[in-house]
Amino acid sequence: MEKHEIDRQANWLHIKYDGEDRDDECVNELSIYQNANDTELQMLVSNIDFDNISHDNTFALTKDDAKMLVAYLQDWLK
Repeated sequence: MEKHEIDRQANWLHIKYDGEDRDDECVNELSIYQNANDTELQMLVSNIDFDNISHDNTFALTKDDAKMLVAYLQDWLK
């Protein structure tokens, strides 16, 4: 795997990072799923440990959360 990969497929956005120095140098992945019938974006954050076991955490963003996130990221990109 490349050190950083990003891929968009239909309603999915996948971001993988291998060798994240500030953590444990293991693979981290963020997957975001947009369901047209849902009012929230579904997010899955995964960290693969040294024994190749995936530890997953889920999270959801509302449209108001997403608007605030967009404003935050736009400020960061300036």
